[in-house]
Parts: sequence; structure tokens; C-alpha cells
Amino acid sequence: MKSKVYKPHPALQDFVSCISIYGADFTQPAALSNIYRFVPAYQRYIIFYLEDPISVLKQGGDSFETKAPCVTIGPQEQAVTLDMGRKHLALCIAFKASGLFRLLKIPMTEMFEKDFDTQLLLGNQIPEIYERLKAAADWDHMIRIVEQYLLKMVDDLKPSLPVDMALHELVKNNGAISMDELASLSCLSLRQFERKCQERLGMPPKQYARLIRFCKAYQLKEQFPDKTWTEIAYKSGYYDQMHFIRDFKKFAGITPSFIHEEDLISTIRLHSVME
Repeated sequence: MKSKVYKPHPALQDFVSCISIYGADFTQPAALSNIYRFVPAYQRYIIFYLEDPISVLKQGGDSFETKAPCVTIGPQEQAVTLDMGRKHLALCIAFKASGLFRLLKIPMTEMFEKDFDTQLLLGNQIPEIYERLKAAADWDHMIRIVEQYLLKMVDDLKPSLPVDMALHELVKNNGAISMDELASLSCLSLRQFERKCQERLGMPPKQYARLIRFCKAYQLKEQFPDKTWTEIAYKSGYYDQMHFIRDFKKFAGITPSFIHEEDLISTIRLHSVME
């Protein structure tokens, strides 16, 4: 797999965390598996799929559903299984905690456990951007195309509030800040802070803090598959093994023992390049 993570243009860094491009040719001998279990992420994404379309199997579903060429992914708490086709190339815009809310002006509760054809949300410029990305000379050119599009939208964002800065601190500290401290940073009462979080995150702030810590742990395991889950849990701030297993089961749908080092080595490991 080839991948590159780009720091966004300074004018975008208020609401965009990073922009990454990753690709894989699953037809090659000894290629990685094109089936990937994607556990929930604390970030929100807009993703352009520039070669084969992606198909998704949700928990409880009985078949894969092929998605649009550009997909916007709302808040999720359940893992999904991805079929990435034979040849995969994707450009992923990862938003900061409340970045997608500020861009779309849609309460994230309305997007919970859902994904959308981005054209339905952002209009007819999306197919044009898609075609320009496919015709781009190289990955750096692709980044410039997307940044130019996003820069035109900066002035129309919902303004940043103290609560957005507080959520940034929550992410920066891997979810390890008390809700009272976050409410204080937001200049809000605890109840007001929780309401603002529901609107911006699509979930209560305590749940989001748990998701951040879990995601950091899973990303670490993908980066270092030789480390044991016990080591990963400790390095990620889990000092109680039962809490780690509880969060893992909630967000991944299985316990850590079901994911083996050999499986991680043979898969594409998207969490390592999407955050």
C-alpha cells in the first residue's frame, strides 16, 4: 500500500485535521487483503474513491452496499466491513471534532451511523472535483485541487466557539479531561456543554472521550502489530483491562482476542493513514 498524509493549508487547519491519500493494487501477487474491518473513528470524513468503488457491510446486514464515488461519513459507534475492490485509490479529508458540523451546518445527530453521497450535501461541484482529481498529474496536484475547493468555503463556516476549542483539547489529550473542565473551557454549564456536544459530535461528550481513547489504541496496534493488546491498552491510558475490553467490544463489536497480529499484517490498516 502507498500512502501519504498532508498537513492542510493554514487557513483550513481550524476545521480540517489532515488530508490523506492512499492506494493499493489488490491484484498483485502477495497483495494485502481487500477486505478490511473498519472500526469507528473519532474523526468525520469526506472521502473520494478514485478507482474501484467501495462496498460496505454494516453489522446486522446481509450484503455489501456499493457507495457513491464521494462519501461523507457521519458519527459512528459500530464497526463495518469494507470491500475495497481490486484497485483502490482514495483521498480522505479528515475533519476536526466539530469541523464537519461547522462545514455542513447539520446537527451530527442527524448523521449518526449514516453515510451520504457528498453531492447531495454539497452540490454539483462534487462531480467536477471528482473528475479533476482523476485527471490530476500526481498526488500533490490532487491535494491542491481539494484545498482550493475547501478554501472557497472557509468564509461560510459556522464560527468557531470556545466549545470547539475545548473539543480540540479533548482530542489532544486522548480523551483524558474531565467533563467539568471541558465545560469550563467552553464557558458553558455542564448541561449546556453536553447539548452543544450532541449537536457537534452526534453523541454525548463522555462517549466521544471513550471513542477517542479506543481509536488511539487501535491505531497504535495497527502501527505496531507485534505489541500485545495489554501493552497497547496500558500505553493508551487504560489502567483497567476490563475497561479496555468493554470499550473494544462496544466499538469494534468483538473482543481484542479475535484480532491477531497476522491479520493486521495482511490487511491495509487504514487507521494508520486516516488520522
